[in-house]
Amino acid sequence: MRSAYIRSRWLLWVLPLLLITTLATSAGAQGLFGMGSPGEAFLGSVPGFASFDVAGMVLTPNVRAGHQWIGLNFNLPTASAIPFFGASTPIDIQLRDAHVWVGSVGLEGWLTPAFSLFVNAEGNAKRSVGAVTSEEPLHVVAGGLFPSRWDASHLEWWAVEGGFAYRISNSLAVFAALRREHLSFGLDNPRDQFGNPINSVLSPAPGIVITNTAGADFQLKLWTPYLGVRFMGPNYRCSLSWTPFVSAAVKVPDHFVNNLFVGAILLTTGIEWNYSMFRTGAQLEGDFEYDMKLSPNFSLKAWAKGSWLSVRGRGNLDEILNNALVVGGVTLASASFAGAADETATLTRSQVAVGLGAELNF
Repeated sequence: MRSAYIRSRWLLWVLPLLLITTLATSAGAQGLFGMGSPGEAFLGSVPGFASFDVAGMVLTPNVRAGHQWIGLNFNLPTASAIPFFGASTPIDIQLRDAHVWVGSVGLEGWLTPAFSLFVNAEGNAKRSVGAVTSEEPLHVVAGGLFPSRWDASHLEWWAVEGGFAYRISNSLAVFAALRREHLSFGLDNPRDQFGNPINSVLSPAPGIVITNTAGADFQLKLWTPYLGVRFMGPNYRCSLSWTPFVSAAVKVPDHFVNNLFVGAILLTTGIEWNYSMFRTGAQLEGDFEYDMKLSPNFSLKAWAKGSWLSVRGRGNLDEILNNALVVGGVTLASASFAGAADETATLTRSQVAVGLGAELNF
């Protein structure tokens, strides 16, 4: 898992740089930089984009930076796989105040005036945000079905994509692409509805100590093939894309441990809970960019982007309940119960981002 994650992070930087380096090396070897190559006549025909000509190919690099808002809701109506263990309560994870700084780098190469290939990589600066779980199963043990507030720590989002576009006219193009996307965060520092920490050490009476430890993680991986259309003008570009074939993998591991110490006697209860789902969903996305040319060689761009994702399907819910009685460090009794169930969950996510970009015209 870790090695796959590292390889995906490398793709964010290696893919665009590799394409640029390969094209530049090829052009340098053939002496094709500069004016007079076949792509020169097309330099001014890509609306709203700075570009330069390499080996007869018109390249349009772009760099963006901005601010993104992420809204996410994951709902699992049945959150218990052990029939006799408490009530079957729903789990509902919602992100709160999830706004992050984002950046992207992309490159589009026009092989002909009508056909191009493009790659793009984007990601966020890691930060912690807020999350809420309503009636989550930890409170079956902790004593009440109330919402909990969490720190969604180390929120990480990135995406890398590649595809091709075909220009139907100077103002219209169609495109197709494949995107790999990742979103993850940890759920730490849970607090009850009154703001009291759930991860706590309590001593209600002399010689009695109660400890509670809870935590969870959330991970979403997406493979998204999509089709779209571009509308282009002298100083703007607008893209709309849609797909009903988003492959989504969701993992939500959760754990809770309650320890009761009475002198040298320990009664411990632990719950391990994991839900995993791999299903197909739908996504709609829009992107708008306005070009403000400050000089013949420099352009400043304002951009806005939004997307909506919906996934619903059945997944695997696994739960383990462990109990033990320990006296003086010796386990006198223990019992474990395990359960598995096939449960349906719903995931929705929305993203809105705005920012600026800058390009040089070589």
